[in-house]
Formats: sequence, structure tokens, C-alpha cells
Amino acid sequence: MSRRTISAVIADDHPVIQLAVKTTLSEIPNVQVSAMCSSGGELCAALKAHRPDLIVTDFTMGHSEQSDDGLRLIQRLKHYSPDTPIVVFTMLTNGGLLTRLQESGIAGIVGKNEAPDILRQICMDAISGRGLRLSPGISARMSRAGALAGGSASRLSPKEIEVVRMFAVGSTVTEIAEYLKRTLGTVATQKRSAMRKLNITSNADLVAYARDNGLT
Repeated sequence: MSRRTISAVIADDHPVIQLAVKTTLSEIPNVQVSAMCSSGGELCAALKAHRPDLIVTDFTMGHSEQSDDGLRLIQRLKHYSPDTPIVVFTMLTNGGLLTRLQESGIAGIVGKNEAPDILRQICMDAISGRGLRLSPGISARMSRAGALAGGSASRLSPKEIEVVRMFAVGSTVTEIAEYLKRTLGTVATQKRSAMRKLNITSNADLVAYARDNGLT
């Protein structure tokens, strides 16, 4: 008796990464990639259309009024299909944000700078329902972050992280407020709070922080 086909969807805003992930998944027996998406909106649509057995997605992708990424996207995916395992393939380096990500109910996190066989094995574990799996690189990043005195970055709230990410990619405070459906004053306060926690005093340094920690 032949084994059933396992459906997977991929999301990344870089076509080369999409192809690399597809090639990696194709080496898992009976896995078939049903859709390749370049945004959170496309991924949510593919989830509804294909009802996949596995999602492999980037964390940071371009967003618009119709498309989320980051923690908001993970929350949407878990809402639409709570039992579908999610593996996040990412360049994130911020230990605090990685901790929040692993607490979101996903199946695995893999660094984009790691070998394809690591991604393949974690996807196989996700399909098998073996619980949260972290790649060696991600585990090392989180261990280093946990050893840092103070760990100020880990104290950013999910809402503050959203504001920092959107500001760093060029959105104004007014645009962020409209997109997140918050008041202008609330967003401004969240931005100031994040900068204070990170001991950052200029917008340029905030953008640099987001870039250096894989938030853009």
C-alpha cells in the first residue's frame, strides 16, 4: 500500500530561497509542495486552499494592508489551522524574539545559514509530530542571548517588536498606527518604550538594531 502524499506550502519573499526550500523538501519521501508564496497574505490564502500538512515560512517578509508577517502571521496561521506544523526558516538573531517565536506553538526554527539537511530533518520531525525542534544555530543564538547580562532585547513586548520592525523598513509612525489599528499616541509610546528598553536614543540606531537582529 502506498503512503499518502504529504502536502507542504512554502513562503519566502526571495524566489531563490523558495526554490532551495522546495528542493530540500522534495528529498523527503511523499512530500509534495502545493504552493510557493511570497507574502503572508499569499500564505494564508494557500493554507485555506490546500490544507497542507506542513508550512515552511520565513519570519520577515514584505507586508501591506492585506498581508502580515512576523508574530502576527504566525498567530493568524495558528488560528486558521492550529494543528498544521509550522517550521520557520529565518535570519533572526535576536534571542528575545526567538524566544517569543518558540513560545508561539510552532514546530521548528531553522537558520537560513545552516545546511539543507538540518532543515530537511526538522521538517521531517515536524511532520511526525515530535514537538518543537530548534536547529543547532538557533539553539546557539538563544543560549548566547540567555547568557547576556540584563537581556534588554528580550523584554520588548510583541507590540513593541511590531512597531520597531515596521519603523525600520520605512513606515512612519502614522502609517504604523493605521496599519495596526492603534492610535498615533499609542504607537509613539510603544516606539519610545522600545528605544528606552534597548538603550537607543536615535532613529538611525533603532533601524540599525532592527537590521542587525534580523528584523528587516
